[in-house]
Amino acid sequence: MSIRTLFGDRYTKKIKYDPYYQRNYVWDNSKATFFIESILLGTDIPPLIFFNAGSVIEVIDGRQRYETIRRFRNGDLKLNIKGLTQLRQLKNYTFSRLDSGIQDIFNDAKIRIFEFEVINEPKLESSLEDKVKKEIFRRYNSGITPLNTAEIDNATYDDDEITNKFKAIIRREKTLVENIGTYFMARKAGDESALLQFLRKYLIMASFPINTYATGSNRSEIFDLLYGVKSSNVENIDDVCENLIRNLSFTIEIIRRFGNVSLKENRLINECLLWAFNVLVEDGVGLEAFEDKRNIHIMERYLLKNGQDFLAENSHHYKAVITRFSSVSKIIGKISGFDYSIFLRDEDFKYKVKQLRQSEEEAKLKLEELSSLRVQKPEPSLMPIEEISIELSSNRFLVRPSYQRQERINIVKASAIIESIILGINLPPIFIFKNKNGVKEVIDGQQRLLSILGFIGKQYQDENGTLVYPKNVNYKLKRLKILVELNDTNFSDLDFSIRDKILDFKLSVVEIDYALNNHFDPVDLFIRLNNKPYPIRENSFEMWNSFMDREIIQKIRSVTDENISWFFIKKRADDRTSDRMLNEELITLLAYIGYNAQHRPDYKALGFFLRENKIVCRIGEKKDVSSLLEYVSTDISIKENFMNSISQIEKNIRQLKTKLDPDDLRDSLTALLKGDSTVRRRLLVDFYMLFEILQRLDDQHFSAITFGELQRKFETIKAELKSPQKQNEDMSYQEYFSTFFDNLCLER
Repeated sequence: MSIRTLFGDRYTKKIKYDPYYQRNYVWDNSKATFFIESILLGTDIPPLIFFNAGSVIEVIDGRQRYETIRRFRNGDLKLNIKGLTQLRQLKNYTFSRLDSGIQDIFNDAKIRIFEFEVINEPKLESSLEDKVKKEIFRRYNSGITPLNTAEIDNATYDDDEITNKFKAIIRREKTLVENIGTYFMARKAGDESALLQFLRKYLIMASFPINTYATGSNRSEIFDLLYGVKSSNVENIDDVCENLIRNLSFTIEIIRRFGNVSLKENRLINECLLWAFNVLVEDGVGLEAFEDKRNIHIMERYLLKNGQDFLAENSHHYKAVITRFSSVSKIIGKISGFDYSIFLRDEDFKYKVKQLRQSEEEAKLKLEELSSLRVQKPEPSLMPIEEISIELSSNRFLVRPSYQRQERINIVKASAIIESIILGINLPPIFIFKNKNGVKEVIDGQQRLLSILGFIGKQYQDENGTLVYPKNVNYKLKRLKILVELNDTNFSDLDFSIRDKILDFKLSVVEIDYALNNHFDPVDLFIRLNNKPYPIRENSFEMWNSFMDREIIQKIRSVTDENISWFFIKKRADDRTSDRMLNEELITLLAYIGYNAQHRPDYKALGFFLRENKIVCRIGEKKDVSSLLEYVSTDISIKENFMNSISQIEKNIRQLKTKLDPDDLRDSLTALLKGDSTVRRRLLVDFYMLFEILQRLDDQHFSAITFGELQRKFETIKAELKSPQKQNEDMSYQEYFSTFFDNLCLER
């Protein structure tokens, strides 16, 4: 359906885009702009999923997309330069400012819609219809595995000469890769995409002043700009890449010569050393002084003495980043006689970045220019799974072009795809690019195709022309939600009628032909279709909200909304944009902890783990929260008990309120949680610890306690987490802290 029709008077009166099981609108301007640009370029977008209930049509999946289009057409969205990758001339444009011809292109764009409807007589009971809608919502959201930043970079720099040179080096230098993993990246070094991202980063880090880098603001965009300048001005790619590898090897050798194991294992120190040595080499300063044993000992003593500059806790904060790079620059600068000031802070850098941005922007976008950029694509064709599986084994198909990611989908998600096929639920289209050689590259849908091939036990031809099986081959279906009787069965176990249903299922395929799109960039479409801005996280309130019992949801939201002005983990924006429901999640988790304490005492909801001589406290298993909330929807007694747990949290919050400054509840709670700490951000662990106290105090004891006494108890717990005094080796930290809380709350 065209945008013009979909957002016309008749449909907008019927469509409810924010049913209660939907999450809030969370896209920021740059993400929304990227989506609007995709529509203007004719790039296909994922379908909207509707549920038609007659007088009302609910948006089951696609609220973010639907509301973004609505906001743009209503003039509530101004296009942000950060979200414009090809149409940068449209910076700061609203819909009304676009030329009328471009407005028409936008309004005439077709949006694919899957519409569900329950056809029955008599009308389906509302509670059951509610479950159907929520199941469809979950099915379309739980299978999403968004691209990570390394995978986006892998696609973006697929044809980049420097990246190709780095690929050749790391495939040749296995020992170097192992050392990078040991000293800089932990297990991530096994991921080629992440490794290449690491090398590209340190190729240009010397050009990125640390005070700007530390803010995190626009970091990715600035990296892209600096890398573009670097790669465009390289005379000899081999020299540039080999220089970085030599500096990296030199840094690793220095680290290995440290005597102290904790220094060698501190990746924050190691990355600063790599940066510092790169700066010296970029500025023509030799590294000979650092081969002297005496200077290595001087460095080691300095780093040990200033170990507090390199703590993992809050290491991503602005001040922590500045501190550790400045600290390393002092000792390296002292030994080398080099001044790092301009590399730590460059007041002119913002102006330089502005110039780089302006050089990328062009004059006003003309209609004919946009037409040349737009993708010419046919309507989807329908191909049975059996037919497409045969084609995938031929040399006419390329399942995994170089810009594609590795096979990532797990068996649970793959099983959900097979279940949808058996249920006859449409899958999103497969996008194919028929390149100039006539080979069909799979741009989007690789994970779906490999899940299907793996289940039916078929091979495909890989990028080397070899017939191979998917990673998960002949797997058994796992954790199905509807067809539970098919759990633990593989393809050959199924009745022949179900096997036929799978093989006959028609996949929707959109094929973009190079002959009609000479300027088409498959990488751009791959990123646009796979770069989910804010996917719904598994085991989060955004996902629980989609399947939990309606009364439970309403109760949690009520408690949250009544106290949101002061009781929050993250302050809610006035317009509720970018609200990931973290405050509702906090109430849910506190109720979950309370429920377990009363009804499942043998199961410890909170886990206490020793890490670097400190205690980390977190929910033991968030999957268990999801499982419990599913039972809440089907078991009346569990629902009643969980409702009581929410009520107990509500009571605790009311009690807590009486101990705070009534004129400034928010700052008073922050003072209680953070004490003298300069870090004002609220943490989940702070709330967990506070409620461990509150839930152990009876009404009489609580009414007598003062704010100061409550704060002292809280500070005692925090001190114990930082430096636990457990003496009994036979006692677990779980048992120790349970006893510790009990004793602390008995004290008068």
